[in-house]
Amino acid sequence: MNMLKLLPLELKRLLQRRFTWLAIALTAFSPVLGLILYKPASATTMLSIYLANPAIAGGAAGGILFGVLTICEWDRAARHRVEVLMDAVVSPLSLALVRLSALMVCALCAFALTLLAWLPISKGLIGAVFDLSDYALAYLIFMGLALPLGILAAAAAYQFCRRADLALLLFAAFAALSLTLWADNWQLCWLNP
Repeated sequence: MNMLKLLPLELKRLLQRRFTWLAIALTAFSPVLGLILYKPASATTMLSIYLANPAIAGGAAGGILFGVLTICEWDRAARHRVEVLMDAVVSPLSLALVRLSALMVCALCAFALTLLAWLPISKGLIGAVFDLSDYALAYLIFMGLALPLGILAAAAAYQFCRRADLALLLFAAFAALSLTLWADNWQLCWLNP
């Protein structure tokens, strides 16, 4: 089958799941964690408090949410015991590329929703020093890159072990290391760039 024909079908199937919409909604709501709980920016300027902290927290939470969604989606065929049938119909390599593409499109939708939802909130919190280009760049760099990296890391973890429980454990370990021990090393902190 042609991968261009499979992508809309996979995207439609993915968008019909409640867990996908839950991940999108929680990702759009996750920058509130940067205002309350997770404050990695050390400066005390208006932009770091009300723009950088929510963008970084939204990226970290969204990356974790989309990582969990990725593992659940990759394990769906094995969980329902139709993996052999799926491999007979579509090559596993093509299906992996289609699944990754569909998840990336969902992450892009979540990112766009977050940008639109937090624009008036950020503008109201920051006040006179608000700049639309700073807003777009902060969310693009801190959140826009964390979502695809979370998807790719979770897909790689699942490909290594082919079990959802071990993949979730492996993904959680690397996410925790990225947010704690590797936070100061820019090459290793993939979840919090």
